[in-house]
Amino acid sequence: MKKNPKTWMLWILGGVIIFGVSQLKAQTGSRGNPVSVAGKLATVKGDQITIETKTGLVAVTLSDKTIVRGEVPITFSDITAGMYVGATAAKQPDGTFRASRLHVFSEDQRGTGEGHRPLRSAPQSGLTMTNANVEAVEEVAVQNVKGRMLTLKYKGGEIKVLIPVDTVVVKRVVGDRASLKPGAEVSVNAHRADDNSLSASQVTVRATER
Repeated sequence: MKKNPKTWMLWILGGVIIFGVSQLKAQTGSRGNPVSVAGKLATVKGDQITIETKTGLVAVTLSDKTIVRGEVPITFSDITAGMYVGATAAKQPDGTFRASRLHVFSEDQRGTGEGHRPLRSAPQSGLTMTNANVEAVEEVAVQNVKGRMLTLKYKGGEIKVLIPVDTVVVKRVVGDRASLKPGAEVSVNAHRADDNSLSASQVTVRATER
């Protein structure tokens, strides 16, 4: 039985619409999906900020529930057992890890993102991020590199991370919007809405690398 040309057209249009909606959902994700954005603050206008990332400008909305945090440098000797930390590190041939950056979470953030995984902001770099509790601290010298070897324990495992003496070590503290200035390096935790807009739950102003 031959179909009316109009019927064929409706089928085709229906398929295009369904495909388009599917593609849109794939690109924008579901409502409420967590998103991480890292880069340099380009503009700050009221509740709207734009961040210059490696792939372009990203607009983010702040709300009265957005928490702003800052990072303050701490001394190398301040690293102690019991701290909850985030270590950016690269795996070494002996199975340990060598950190390029260590941040100490404030106590109210204990448990945040617990685990060991590729660095989300640079998944192809070979770097890892480990958010875990410091179980032990040892003074060591590995291949003429002096530092501290941390045993980091998280749910499901543990790793050893060498913290050389020149590693950037900072502590996160609660701040305010006064620290949100163009040029500041930030990392943002946000949620994506149905219209693809981003709303920040937390903005961390990164300490300047020394």
